[in-house]
Amino acid sequence: MAKISNNERKVCDAVARVLEARSGQPRTNASRPEACGAIPPIDYEFRLGNLVYSIEHTNIEAFEGQIRSGVDFSMLVEPIIAALNGNMPKPGKYYLTFPIDTRANVLPGELASIQDSIVAWVKEQAVMLHAEAPMRLDRTASPRGYRGVRKATPVGSPFEITLTRELHWATPAAADGKLVVARWAPQDIEGLRRIRLCRAFDKKLPYLTKCKEAGSYSVLILETNDIALTNHGLVADAIEAAISRYTQHPDEIFLVDTTIETEWTVWSIRRGGVLFPDENQPRRFFEFAPRQLRDV
Repeated sequence: MAKISNNERKVCDAVARVLEARSGQPRTNASRPEACGAIPPIDYEFRLGNLVYSIEHTNIEAFEGQIRSGVDFSMLVEPIIAALNGNMPKPGKYYLTFPIDTRANVLPGELASIQDSIVAWVKEQAVMLHAEAPMRLDRTASPRGYRGVRKATPVGSPFEITLTRELHWATPAAADGKLVVARWAPQDIEGLRRIRLCRAFDKKLPYLTKCKEAGSYSVLILETNDIALTNHGLVADAIEAAISRYTQHPDEIFLVDTTIETEWTVWSIRRGGVLFPDENQPRRFFEFAPRQLRDV
């Protein structure tokens, strides 16, 4: 699930290492202008040879407020998962789906009662779903398996949820009784992604433009840790659609995927107006173990 990231310094180090590898030179004169009160307040700056590299970092979301809502969603569902996962009627695997912004109308004092209400509803519905297909049948008897769905707004809850039970001859028995929790994606997700990118561009591009005018090589880093709604192809399409509204562009845009906590992936996603400029190169992307990166 999404969480608020504090990866900025290590992400900047990862991109700097990619730039060092490309240039064949070590960075020198590294600084954090923002921390020193310099103008413009760039996140990270250094030299490779005689060229200054000015770097700005920002987290991106598939839609406005996704990261915060992911944190809120975790607070809502973790007790529900703890109460139900592994304890659902067997055989069968269960899926509990929520709307995307589950905490919008929930007051802190209401959270526990809403969680209890959802757990009670899921238990009740699971028993009825189980009664519809109490046994796993083989391929001959049930070639497509069983899929049952219940949808309702539990008492005291401000939102509708969906419980699905799937029972298939090819599903391993180890999955029986498991509960998977997810959220529906918002409508027009790609339009919302472009809007969110434009907000990031509005904030970061003026600083990078000033650095570029002063002779720096300007770099924008976009960090994502969303595995459900985001991938590098979708981000590239959104960048191209959003950046066309601006007259000044960074020299290079990197995408750093920090979804896997033990292995981050760095893409040069746009350089010189070209998407994925290294696509045909041996090193199309770089991977780093975060523990090996520095807080620059």
